[in-house]
Amino acid sequence: MSGIALKLLKKQVDAELGKRNTNYEDPYYVQVERNGRKRTDKRPIPEGLSANDRKILKEIRRRAHRLDQSFSFCGFRFGWSAFIGMFPVIGDAIEVLISLMMIKKAAKVDGGLPKRLYSMMFTNIMLDFAIGFVPLLGDLADAWFRANTRNAWLLDAYLTAKAEAIQKKVIVDPDTGKSVPVPRELLGTPTTEDVEQGVRHPQMAESARATPAAVPPARTLAPKTHSAPGRNLTSQGGIRHVQDPRDKAGRKT
Repeated sequence: MSGIALKLLKKQVDAELGKRNTNYEDPYYVQVERNGRKRTDKRPIPEGLSANDRKILKEIRRRAHRLDQSFSFCGFRFGWSAFIGMFPVIGDAIEVLISLMMIKKAAKVDGGLPKRLYSMMFTNIMLDFAIGFVPLLGDLADAWFRANTRNAWLLDAYLTAKAEAIQKKVIVDPDTGKSVPVPRELLGTPTTEDVEQGVRHPQMAESARATPAAVPPARTLAPKTHSAPGRNLTSQGGIRHVQDPRDKAGRKT
């Protein structure tokens, strides 16, 4: 990925993160109002992402919800990581392992993760691990810190900025308005799922505009003619005549 494109994406990621409380808001569910009533729906996936990126983002969101915000008590949300962390040392080690597996999964997005984003995710896990060593208060602080939720929002912000760039086909600097083309490695590879879901991938659009190669006409084979034994075929003026050897033998000289 080009250095300029990477820097511009970092600015967009920072702008997206500034719109959210990254350790409080649930990355998987969102409250929406329909017909005057509030209900919980899954957060929509940004348009323009490949099938691979959509699948990974959905999976990371779901895991973060289960680990950090699947339960509620007196308005405070917590998840399975709070129960796992109650076991000294072993529980903290399991938490770190699960969180590292989430980063490994997130790194499989098309084009990979920027190094800065990867280091931020890793730092969140290490802070969470250090906080968990404090007896009792550490477990409470760990449930509040929510490293997995923070990392899910980091990935969400990156893929949201990436989806916007793919749709516009350029990455725009939010400060100066300068733009650069989207690097090809960010586009990913169109899959069968893209076609089934009606997603028009940029690479598919480019291939559709390409002129198809000329196809040579098929060769037409002349029908085979079977002649009787002992007869010769001659051609005059494009017309085939059948000669019988017995005709020549019966002529008078």
